[in-house]
Amino acid sequence: MLFSNLNYLGILSATICYCGFSGIWHRQFAFGKIWEGAMGFNRPQNWKETNIYYIIPFFSCLATTTAIAILQNFANIASFQNALTLGVTMGVGFGLTLTFTNATIPIMKKPLVFGIITGSAHAIGITLASIIVYAI
Repeated sequence: MLFSNLNYLGILSATICYCGFSGIWHRQFAFGKIWEGAMGFNRPQNWKETNIYYIIPFFSCLATTTAIAILQNFANIASFQNALTLGVTMGVGFGLTLTFTNATIPIMKKPLVFGIITGSAHAIGITLASIIVYAI
């Protein structure tokens, strides 16, 4: 019953947008260089990302987007404004804050910079996902 009333097209569409947005946000031409510096990562000249850098974020975005769809059903979200409010609440309340908490590991070079870059990506991505799940 929990999964029977979900809009799977909306979930898949929102997942792709959330994951794609976050991926672009962390690319070198956007915030990637600053983000890597915040972690203390020095990209080797011939470094290439393996599939795990795409697979894990996709399934994490899928789990988050599915949770959004379930919460929208429970809350009977019936307007764009309510979908936006839920997205911002979850994005800031969970995505941003959990990222800042995780950024405080001892090996993080600049936890606040990491938290701002990755946390804001989650806050915006979750908000977009909530709007897309509602709209589709």
